[in-house]
Amino acid sequence: MSDPDQKSTYAAEDLVEAWLDASLIRGGEVTVTLKHAGSAHSVTYNPETEPRFSDPHDVSGFVTLVMARLRDQAGQFGSNYRDREFKPVHVREGRSFKKATYRDGVIFLPTRKAGGAWALRGFVVLHELAHHLNTGVDGTIIDHHGEGFRDTFVKILEDIGWTEIASMLRDAYREIGLDQQHPADEGMLAKVGKLLRHAEGASTEAERDAFFSKAQELATAHSIELAVARAAHEKGEAELSPTFESIRLGHRGQPSNVRFVSLMLAIARANDLRCSIRGDNTGVSLFGFPGDIEVTKALYATLAIQMVADADAYIRSGAHRPVHGRTARAAFYQGWTSRIGQRLTEAKQYATDQAAALNKPDPSRDETLSTSTALALKAKEVEVDDYYEYMKRQQGVRGTWRGGSQINDSRSAARGRAAANRARLGSEKAIAT
Repeated sequence: MSDPDQKSTYAAEDLVEAWLDASLIRGGEVTVTLKHAGSAHSVTYNPETEPRFSDPHDVSGFVTLVMARLRDQAGQFGSNYRDREFKPVHVREGRSFKKATYRDGVIFLPTRKAGGAWALRGFVVLHELAHHLNTGVDGTIIDHHGEGFRDTFVKILEDIGWTEIASMLRDAYREIGLDQQHPADEGMLAKVGKLLRHAEGASTEAERDAFFSKAQELATAHSIELAVARAAHEKGEAELSPTFESIRLGHRGQPSNVRFVSLMLAIARANDLRCSIRGDNTGVSLFGFPGDIEVTKALYATLAIQMVADADAYIRSGAHRPVHGRTARAAFYQGWTSRIGQRLTEAKQYATDQAAALNKPDPSRDETLSTSTALALKAKEVEVDDYYEYMKRQQGVRGTWRGGSQINDSRSAARGRAAANRARLGSEKAIAT
C-alpha cells in the first residue's frame, strides 16, 4: 500500500517534538509562530510531561498503562479503536537505531546505546501504538500515515489526558498542510458564503429563509455537476474518490452530545454523506466526497452555534416554565434540528429537480444516458455506499445508533422549530477537527 502522507506526517511530528524539547528548557511552556491560518500568529503551549525511557524494556510498563486506560474507557463509553485496545501489544528491541516500527502486535524500538535515544520518548511510542490501534479488525492496514492514522494518534493523546499535546499535534498537521488534502471548490464556497452573509443582514424571516435555501441549493447543484462530470469521465473530476474525516463534536459524559450528533447527521444526509458515530457520542466520521464533507462541516459550524444561542435565549426568557430547563433545552434542540433537516432537504430537492430538468440527455447531440443527472447521482450514491461498507468492515463499525430519547415537551420543540426557520449562516469557517 502506498503511503503518500508519510513525509508530511513525520515533518509535523518533528515539529511537535521540537516544541516539546523547547518547553523543557523554558520551564514547561513554549511559544511558537504558526502560519497556517493565512497570517503569522503566536501560540503558547503548556504541554503535559512526556516520559523518557532508558531502553525498550522500560517502555513496556508505559504501554501497559496506556492500554489499560483505553480498555477502561472502552468499558465505560464504548471502543474508540474497533476493540483494538483489547488486542495485546508488546515492545521489543529493534535492530536498526534509525527506525521505530510496528508490526503484527509488536513495537520495535532501538536501544539508547545504539543511538536510539530519539525514539525512547512517550510521543514516539504513542506514534507506534497508533499503528496498532489503527489496524483493521481483520489485521489489514487501513492507512499507513493517512487521515485515519492521524485521527487515531490525536484520539490516543486526548484519551490518556494529553490534551495540550493533542492540540499541538493538530496545529502541526495544519502547519504542514495536512488539513488541506481534500479542499472543496473554493469558488463554490465563496459563493455560498456570499449568500449566507446576505442572510445575516436580511430584515425578514422570509428573506433569511430564501438566502439560506439558495446556499444549500448552490452546494447541491455543485455536487451534482461533479457527479455528472465523474459519470462522463471528464478529466480531473473522474479522479476524485470518496474519503472520510473524523469530527469531534463534544466531550465525554455530556448529555447534550447526542443532540449535536443529530444535527450533524441531518446536515450530512442533505449532502450525500454516510456517517458512523463514536460509542460515547463525542464525534462522528463522515464518509463521502471531499467537497460534500467540507460543505457539511461549514454548515455545522455555524448552525450549531445558532442552535445553542437560540436555546439560551429561550431558556433565559422563562417561556419554558414549569418544565425543567434541561428538559426544555433538549426538546428545543430536537425541534430545531428537525426543522433544519427539513429545510436542507427541501433545498436539496429543489436543486436536484432543477438540475435534472437542465441536464436531460439530448439525442441530437449523441449524449448517452450515462451522463444524465439521475444516473450520475445514482452512481455517486453507489460509490459512497460501497466505500462506506468497506470502511465499516475495516474499522469494525457495528450496531445502529439509536439517537437521543424523545422529549415530551411540545411547546419547547415548537419554539425550536420556529427558531430554526430563522437560522442563517454567516461564516465559511469549518470546525476544528
